[in-house]
Amino acid sequence: MLFHVTLLALLINSGAFFSNPMKKLREKASGIFKSKYGKGKALHFLGHDLSEYPGSNPEYININKEKWEEYYQCLLKQNESLGSRLSATPEAVLGFEGNNIKLMCKMCLSPQERQKADSIEWEWAPQEAKQFQPIDLTEHVVISPVDKTLHLYNLQTEQTGQYICRLGESLTAPYFVTVVNISDAELNEVHTPKAPLGPYPTEADAIEEYRLILDTEWSPWSVCSTCDKIGRKHKLGYCTIFSNANKEVISAASNSTVNETEFTSEVTPVDLELFTVFKYGIPCRSHILSPAVKNLPQVIARKNEIMIGYCKVECPKEGVFELIDKDGKVIEKANNSAGIYSLMQELPPLEPDVARILIYAAKGKPVVLSCPGNLNTDAPILWQIGDKNLIPDLIVAESKGRIYVSISDKIYIKIAKLADSNVYSCWQQKELAGVIRLVIEKKFEMHFNHHIMLMGLLIILSVFLYVFTKAFFGRKYAKV
Repeated sequence: MLFHVTLLALLINSGAFFSNPMKKLREKASGIFKSKYGKGKALHFLGHDLSEYPGSNPEYININKEKWEEYYQCLLKQNESLGSRLSATPEAVLGFEGNNIKLMCKMCLSPQERQKADSIEWEWAPQEAKQFQPIDLTEHVVISPVDKTLHLYNLQTEQTGQYICRLGESLTAPYFVTVVNISDAELNEVHTPKAPLGPYPTEADAIEEYRLILDTEWSPWSVCSTCDKIGRKHKLGYCTIFSNANKEVISAASNSTVNETEFTSEVTPVDLELFTVFKYGIPCRSHILSPAVKNLPQVIARKNEIMIGYCKVECPKEGVFELIDKDGKVIEKANNSAGIYSLMQELPPLEPDVARILIYAAKGKPVVLSCPGNLNTDAPILWQIGDKNLIPDLIVAESKGRIYVSISDKIYIKIAKLADSNVYSCWQQKELAGVIRLVIEKKFEMHFNHHIMLMGLLIILSVFLYVFTKAFFGRKYAKV
């Protein structure tokens, strides 16, 4: 009897012995996952979100219900956007060289699939390519780890093409991106409708014979060029063409039929059929538009627009990361502003390298300087010449209009002088983005008359032939 009591006590004690370490292990694992995946996020000790397995917990049940409701709403919107043709709606996007665009991955993921978000990939096909290829991530091509949005910074014309978001065999509707190098002559500066003086944004214009509407689609305001003092911001307006039906009801597909007798021999019904597919419009400069549509008088006359405003924002405070234990004591500090990060933080994205180029130009010729770099922001560019800030109004006055800064933040030198040779640096939000070393040289240009050159060449050949003949026959007679 004593033996059985002793054995039972040992089993109870051993159960207590093994349960406590297991409990501590679960708590430790849960703490690790919480620190890894973010503060305040409730995770199972194996790393699963507790809302996926709510059990009888009413809070987690509500969270789970909201997540699934959000997923169903996403599916519903996708289904509605298919329209009567039951096809996904592609989007045509225009980007200016040196600027930025972002492409959202419009893929509906169920709460169970959200852990697969890291498997989402972006692919693209250049303009003339016939198949897709993985996107090479660079300092200016970044995929957001949060929502898998593709950010394209410092755009270049060779990035024109088709972009898609993929998860396994699932694909999203494609983006057709066109990157253009636009000059300031193709941009109109306008003011907000609330401004006392114009010019104001151009109103929508109808092309009745083709049932099309010309309008301007505006980007969001850029960030402020500086902080703690008055700075500049801008936003761009892109000339866009819509189908009349799609402009009126943007979410519904166009069911209107087209009468071929209404069209000229230049613009065909096939050209216009494109607008029933691209329900959100097509930019006037898009590479997918037919030349016939691009050359319509109304399209040629309508320019892209830019709006410039003033802003004042506070400079961000110095970021110091603090790691606090369960008793509220600070056990680690890291000054993020100085580029120091804790091992418990996610590493920040790498900052792009400062672009440096050397430009040679001829004296007396025009020169245009564009910032060669970008710090992955849409902040306006500020210039320095040497170690002095370039003030646009002052440089125009001092050079009597020979040098000016355009509305697209480029430096224009109408007639280059030797004294213009210098180091030009461009800055975004007080950070160096690019450096240009400009060297102005004297160049001698020789203009030749091709007829005179030909006559001279014939004379030289005739003299050479005469001397050779005299020498050859003179040598022959000397031997005799």
